[in-house]
Amino acid sequence: MTDSIYDLAVIGAGVMGLSAAFIAASSRPRDRIVIVDRETVGAGASGFAPGIQINIGRNEKERSLLNRGTKIWREIYPHGRPGGRDCDVLWLTRDPEELTRTSCVVSTVPSTSFALRERLSSLPQFLIPGDMVVALDRGSYCPVNSIVQDLAQRLGAVGTSIRERTSIARIRQRPSHLLLESSDHSELRARRGVLAIGPWLPDSPLRAHLANEPRLRVKKVVALHLAAHPTTNCPMIGLFDDYAFLIPMIEEGYWLFSFTSQEWDVRPDPGGLHVSSDDLARATAILTKWFSPDIPAVASARVFCDCYSDDGVPFFRPAQDVAGLSVIGGGSGNGFRFGPACAEEAIGSLYSHHR
Repeated sequence: MTDSIYDLAVIGAGVMGLSAAFIAASSRPRDRIVIVDRETVGAGASGFAPGIQINIGRNEKERSLLNRGTKIWREIYPHGRPGGRDCDVLWLTRDPEELTRTSCVVSTVPSTSFALRERLSSLPQFLIPGDMVVALDRGSYCPVNSIVQDLAQRLGAVGTSIRERTSIARIRQRPSHLLLESSDHSELRARRGVLAIGPWLPDSPLRAHLANEPRLRVKKVVALHLAAHPTTNCPMIGLFDDYAFLIPMIEEGYWLFSFTSQEWDVRPDPGGLHVSSDDLARATAILTKWFSPDIPAVASARVFCDCYSDDGVPFFRPAQDVAGLSVIGGGSGNGFRFGPACAEEAIGSLYSHHR
């Protein structure tokens, strides 16, 4: 019986779950770890997110998660993330005081700068009004799917078991371990566990292990692929007042336009999600402010969803009814930036209180 008990079970193979498993495996290399997912590695939001790394923190909590998350990624990838690119970030805003309050901008650039115009040559119709403040920062982006696939490969190489298409329906407390029962009636045993199932959490029976707070909702996430080929020196453009981004996907050959959809309480089924007329209207309203006379054509799009907490910040919570189980979630579109810090908290708490 003892030999069949894992030291840690991670439910959910997205960026939060895999970073938790990687942190645990790095600090305790002899532990037996298993990762289970109802679909496949990165099948949820992590399979679609562009992985924007920006220095924006609305409050002290976000800034703490950002700083710790950035440190964790640097420790995991000291030579750079797979498929990632460091770049300048040009923030465009009419509210420079708010931008300064929430970020660490390096300097400002005149909107009429020739060098700025040259760097945006792949968007010839993109116009920056003369009264717009252009702030310069550094950031990066990296397809989150490339990270979760790399983490899964590295974890597998050190002996971590990964079980895809295994849906956990119930977690029971036993005197010396947790009993994880799958929907096909198979069982796993582990001394401790992390629940990180992203947008599936609000409607899952496993939601019962988390207290009523924070409130969780699932929101659609939409990004359009604009038919304009970026050049190698293109910066990322942050449209601060609309909290939207133009990201130069150089290898893919298009600009990714990420903006805020307002379609809430959707079902986390990628096959059932689509770009609506309302999404296109919102995107067009933002892009029209910057492009004249016409916005670039939309080549394609990506649509997925994420779980949002009531304050928009990812969280870590001990389960309310099962000792040795931690819940991390509420990625709120920031699972890549803030999630690793939540995962680190969860692993630290589990191993300090449940030996």
